[in-house]
Amino acid sequence: MEYKNWGFTEIWNKSLEEREDRPLKVRDNLWASELGKAPIDLWLKMRATPMTNPPNARSLRKFEAGNVFEWIVALILKRAGILSESQKWSSHKYDGLLQVTGKADFIAGGKVDIERFKSEMSNLDLPDVFFRAGDRIVKHLVETYPDGLAEMPLEIKSVSAFMFEALERKKSSSKIHRMQTFHYLKSENRPMANIVYICRDDMRMMEFPVLNPSEVENEYRSAIENISKYHLANEKPPLEKPIIFDADIGKFCKNFNVAYSGYLKLLYGFENQMEFDTKYTPIVSRWNRVAQRIKGGKDMTAKNEDVKNEIKEAGFNLDEILTHFVESETTEE
Repeated sequence: MEYKNWGFTEIWNKSLEEREDRPLKVRDNLWASELGKAPIDLWLKMRATPMTNPPNARSLRKFEAGNVFEWIVALILKRAGILSESQKWSSHKYDGLLQVTGKADFIAGGKVDIERFKSEMSNLDLPDVFFRAGDRIVKHLVETYPDGLAEMPLEIKSVSAFMFEALERKKSSSKIHRMQTFHYLKSENRPMANIVYICRDDMRMMEFPVLNPSEVENEYRSAIENISKYHLANEKPPLEKPIIFDADIGKFCKNFNVAYSGYLKLLYGFENQMEFDTKYTPIVSRWNRVAQRIKGGKDMTAKNEDVKNEIKEAGFNLDEILTHFVESETTEE
């Protein structure tokens, strides 16, 4: 028999890109995961406007990576006997505003069954890391909460190392994730939920609580009011700025609401994200570089002064931004 090399990577990559999209249809409700997204994009989506820039192959693979990490968490919760529900639908509506609907990743709580965990996990052919991590988690929960765990939503988010470390430095969750998670509390009058972040690069985890009541409701309601105002008046929202100051990470950054817009070409004239990045990545880098120099009290060159003026001309209050700017060894975007 003639020896022939074989492989499966091409099939694997294509299979990850085969994702059935939710068809666009005219609607009068928001999804919890849309809170914080660009009003102009939501306005078009809610009118079933066809996208000029649907998710690309890389974005689709990220979605699937997120599903894998959710599965890992579900496996441990279920085997420990504390997974109550997954993808639980909920809805909430303030008077005069759009209805918001969504599905919580997990509702978990109750008394940990350590014997069930050991028995069921032993029958699974999984890497040793899952047994080690799962075993320690379960033992910790049993020892710390002998009477059982209060039931609450868990929202699982897989992120890049850059985003993970930025949130870790700020000791705060992302605003869009807080608003989404708060929806599951508000809609069912629950007091607490956790956002669990998993780093896609090295499997680190961290979590942040979201409380009800809390100031997060102001963020949640404000986001709903913003799109409701435009949608109910049938008024087209303004375009987004291509560069924003992200208070979650304390840096200037490209506006992901533009870069990942499904209407990037229609609204902003860019063929794709690469074209957008080519234009704005250098600008973001020099803005952060100069902001870091100012924050560090370093002498300013004539070029630095030009960049300061560039930032101000773009409509940013540099003095205010510097109070939130986070210094770091690098300012990579």
